[in-house]
Amino acid sequence: MSLHAEFRGLHRGVWVLSGIRLVVTWGFSMVLPLLTWHLATQRGVSAVTAGLIWTVANAFGAVMQWLAGELSDRLGRKPLMFVASLLRVLNLLALGYAIAEQAPIPVIGSLCVANGILRAFFDPVANALVADLVPDTQRVAAFSLQRLGTNVGWSAGPVVAGLALTGGIAYSRLFYWSAPVTLLAAGGLLLIPSQRRGRPREPGEGNGRLANLLAYRHDHRLLWFLAGTFAFFVLQAQMFVTLSYYAARTLHLTQVQVTHLYTLNGLLVVALQLPAVAFIRRIGRQRALLLGCLGYAVSYAAVGLALGHASLLLCVAAVTLSEVVLAPSQQATVPSLAPAGRIGAYSGIFGLAQITGQSAGPLLGAFVLDSVPPRTAWFALALFGVLAAICYRTGSQAASPAPETRI
Repeated sequence: MSLHAEFRGLHRGVWVLSGIRLVVTWGFSMVLPLLTWHLATQRGVSAVTAGLIWTVANAFGAVMQWLAGELSDRLGRKPLMFVASLLRVLNLLALGYAIAEQAPIPVIGSLCVANGILRAFFDPVANALVADLVPDTQRVAAFSLQRLGTNVGWSAGPVVAGLALTGGIAYSRLFYWSAPVTLLAAGGLLLIPSQRRGRPREPGEGNGRLANLLAYRHDHRLLWFLAGTFAFFVLQAQMFVTLSYYAARTLHLTQVQVTHLYTLNGLLVVALQLPAVAFIRRIGRQRALLLGCLGYAVSYAAVGLALGHASLLLCVAAVTLSEVVLAPSQQATVPSLAPAGRIGAYSGIFGLAQITGQSAGPLLGAFVLDSVPPRTAWFALALFGVLAAICYRTGSQAASPAPETRI
């Protein structure tokens, strides 16, 4: 089947959800990636404090990802996503007001935590919805299309932010632009055809109970996959906080130049994500996971050699080449590990590992930056990419759990 035919054959709901992700990410990327820069340069916040804010936000989000996945298997996907999107609109408005009024840092931090919680009720549930809509053979293409939508939004947001800031618009006002964009995405959920209702709760089973979480210990393939996912996202998280801080404090880039890093990342994903499907199909998901992790390690190590704006852009480009191979392979692997009726739960536990890694990443990155010479820090952080590759490789060789132990 040709690449064009493969994408044309995807369920209509997959295309609609890709558009929704475009809009959601557009609103998000206008404001939150620049918050670290704002706190560091306008409020005098230290690297550790900035990292701690995102660590706490992601930690709460991690727990909610697990809970959201469990709930979506029982209550359905769309209701959770719709309510979370509406609440996120209010959160963005509150953040804009808090920044404009120079609110205390703990207030801004608390709103960031709330944003992380609300995001957790969208991302893993959306991934489970994609898996519901298409068979396993179409999942790499379907998740690649989701990433295309996400990264068109990721490209558009910083462009809008950069133009607005250059034109003298206050950073706080961008949050008032982001809120209605997010509201538009909530409305788009109504266009997705309704799916089957969630499965009924089994006897003795609760929403997000600790016993449910412990039951995953029987699935060794999943555990190794989660360990690799955690290690990978520790490294991946450096893009959003540590890289921005390093660019501002060590390389002395301006706020607009920092937006160029995220714009380039998004544009390259838009250009390369769909062609990458053919490459992934040729080498297989497992090799794509290994190649992507090692590519991330080399690319982030190269950040330690960057001399300024242009060379840092080259590093981001190298990261992106690895990203377009790795990310859809990760997302497509999760449903293949899940037993029937548990795709939402497995998507949630994947999200738990992802956000836990993203929670630890900023604080760990800030600690390393403060503990060793900044350029040396990137070589140390790159080792997490190597560790992720080892875990994915080991997990692929683990035995599948016996049917009675699968949850």
